[in-house]
Amino acid sequence: MSPDHRKTGLFLVGARGAIATTVLHGLEALRAEVAPVGLVTAREEFASVPFLPLAGMRVCGWDITGDSHRSAAELARVGVLPADLVDLCGETRDRFELRLAPGVGDPRDADLMDPPARERLRLPLPEAVEALREDIRGWMRDEGFHRGVVVHLATAERKGSLPPGWNDPEADPFQLVAGAPDDLSRSLLYGLAAVAEGLPFVNFTPAIGPAAPALAGYAHRRGVPVLGNDGKTGETLLKSVLAPMFRDRALQVMAWEGYNMLGNRDGAALADPDRRAGKVANKDAVLRRILPDPNLHTEVRIDFVPSLHDWKTAWDFIHFQGFLGARMSLQLTWQGSDSALAAPLVLDLARIALLAQDRGEGGPLLPAAPFFKAPLGCDEHDFHRQMELFRRWLAADDSEA
Repeated sequence: MSPDHRKTGLFLVGARGAIATTVLHGLEALRAEVAPVGLVTAREEFASVPFLPLAGMRVCGWDITGDSHRSAAELARVGVLPADLVDLCGETRDRFELRLAPGVGDPRDADLMDPPARERLRLPLPEAVEALREDIRGWMRDEGFHRGVVVHLATAERKGSLPPGWNDPEADPFQLVAGAPDDLSRSLLYGLAAVAEGLPFVNFTPAIGPAAPALAGYAHRRGVPVLGNDGKTGETLLKSVLAPMFRDRALQVMAWEGYNMLGNRDGAALADPDRRAGKVANKDAVLRRILPDPNLHTEVRIDFVPSLHDWKTAWDFIHFQGFLGARMSLQLTWQGSDSALAAPLVLDLARIALLAQDRGEGGPLLPAAPFFKAPLGCDEHDFHRQMELFRRWLAADDSEA
């Protein structure tokens, strides 16, 4: 099929998960002219920015297990997706299932995988990367996509060390993959496949992804944007907004305790301490960067509460000191749908990544900082300052980008 300049592929890792399912149905709703609430790139102030139209975006991707019909039904049951939208999108999900490819999962999760994904586990890592590249080429060819972007939405990975060589931005990542251990972060495999095919890569998870210098350097040399890491949607977003208030009003924060409860598949995965470690570190680092007081006490806890399903709840306790040592506190509770908060950001980031590619930018995209807990190449965690950086970037013409 000849490429259609109106069609763009959105290739999701973890394509049957709750966030990806919300993205799939959200695109259908937006095509039916539902209001784009939560979409930053759809704000009136950015109306003159040449973002790629969402109407031409189609979802494909990878997963190691699951069923998109079941995911959609569950999200409708708990009030995240409108039931009538789920009913109307049955054929869309049928077509979506036909386009899906088996993911490349962690060997330690083999018992959870469908047979096709277990079959891919037998591939040496270089062949696994080639299989992912062939998936991308097949979708681009068979669906007639003119453009494409890969977004990593897979379940949080277990904590692991970066193998030797990956900290060298000049290293050849294909050579590194050939000698890497079998449990190498899958975000590196998907990222490498995307960049090698010339597609921007967005890492919405706490995995290492393009924070690995070898992958970032390769993306820079190839002129392909990479964005990440770890989407900022809930409690951490709140911290990045509130902490600057205490700093700028010269109030001393003595302690900031955060307790998070989540019940979906990600919540179940984060019950594993090895998977939880990266997420907790990213959530805690935001405060440390904004409030550098060495005496500040912070703690972040995450618990799996199955009955909450997609509704994550966070309770924060902030103990601070004011004039003449008067001690005060702020307590707040945040409750939101994990998927409804994340899905529009996935669409935003896809459009931002493609705009950066149109401008000829490659490697880590610093202006995407307000969308991530651990933004690549950016030490600024104040949300409003991050947004100003983002606005200045959008306002720049091609010659300044």
